[in-house]
Amino acid sequence: MEPVRLWAAVVFTARNGSTEALLTAAAQQGVHPYGITALPGGFRAHCAAWQYHRLAALARKHHVRLRVQKKQGLYFRIRPLLYRTGLFAGLAVFVPLLLWAQQFIWFADASALTTGQAARAAAVLREVGLRPGVFVTEANLTAGEYALLHSGEFSWASLNFAKGRLEVEAAAAKPKPDIAAGTLHGIRAKYSGTVVRTNLISGTMLVTPGQQVEAGQGLIGTARSERDGTLIFAPAAGTVIAQFAWSDTRAVPLEETILQHTGSRTSAYEVLLFGRALLLPAAPAPENAASITRHFQPVTPLFGLPLPCSVQEVCRYEQQPQTLLRTEEQAAALARLQSLQTLYAALPDAEILARKEDRTVNGSALDYTVTYTVAADICG
Repeated sequence: MEPVRLWAAVVFTARNGSTEALLTAAAQQGVHPYGITALPGGFRAHCAAWQYHRLAALARKHHVRLRVQKKQGLYFRIRPLLYRTGLFAGLAVFVPLLLWAQQFIWFADASALTTGQAARAAAVLREVGLRPGVFVTEANLTAGEYALLHSGEFSWASLNFAKGRLEVEAAAAKPKPDIAAGTLHGIRAKYSGTVVRTNLISGTMLVTPGQQVEAGQGLIGTARSERDGTLIFAPAAGTVIAQFAWSDTRAVPLEETILQHTGSRTSAYEVLLFGRALLLPAAPAPENAASITRHFQPVTPLFGLPLPCSVQEVCRYEQQPQTLLRTEEQAAALARLQSLQTLYAALPDAEILARKEDRTVNGSALDYTVTYTVAADICG
């Protein structure tokens, strides 16, 4: 009888009259009290709530007085709610609103990716308009997958959206093998120099160590001849390390006006909720301000659940112009650093063998010229 107690049951007492005759008549009528306990002048029992009225009618015939002691079950808990019209009105509004809200992104799940991959994927998706708080269509998802694939970060990507949850799955792009990264048009020299060493991966090496080469000269070809004279074509891939001179000239001012941070900062917030952007009131941006933008999704303070919106925060740092004076040595050190940065940007694998500097002060600037003797890959 436990299911009866869970749904709707009545605990009652029966006294006076012929209680034994009542139980017999109840059994004949299909009414089955249970949990019967003897009491002075009667008994205490349970029965299903929908059978109590039939039992009460039989009790009157046998002059037995019934008294309800307790009502048990879910039915008696929800019955008071059935008379509250406001509750049903609220449900009538809430349910359609909930179904409508599920068409917006509440949460983006990138748990299948590493932390770095998730951050890069979020940045790419944000550029195509996919972030918490926006309405989702099939066109949005297709554009998001296309953007992930063409970002160069991923070789495969899939976006699945259901009930407010955007699931991001992707595989990191794998570097191309050296042979696949070769060219069918041959490799030519970017700089003139003397070949130091070579490394052939695919194709035909056209130069040897100690050979002088000129810029534009072929280094690795795409064809090689077999013993029978047959030409076999293969992608040209490999490295040719050569020694050559690399020069850089620049002017560094001895007096310069720069913008210096004052330590003062203001923030501006934009909330994107259900596809609409709301710009919150903020203090005016300082003059000559440098700004940093970050995106985050707020959570509820009680349960820590993400809210269906995204927030863009723009931190604006105040800057004031300041005159910077440099000595000749300071200007030369800055010029040297900038030249090295330019060298390694052009030749990441460069090995510096020698350096020759020339510097002169010309008015309010330092003219700086440097020539490095380097060994680097000259394949273009």
